[in-house]
Amino acid sequence: FFYMGELVEVDSADRMFTAPRERRTQDYITGRFG
Repeated sequence: FFYMGELVEVDSADRMFTAPRERRTQDYITGRFG
């Protein structure tokens, strides 16, 4: 997952959508920003 040119998180798609490690990833997936 990239945000403003910064690599925020790398993982399998399944893990990224079910248990992201980074708060920014979760915020993006849930629609809090983006």
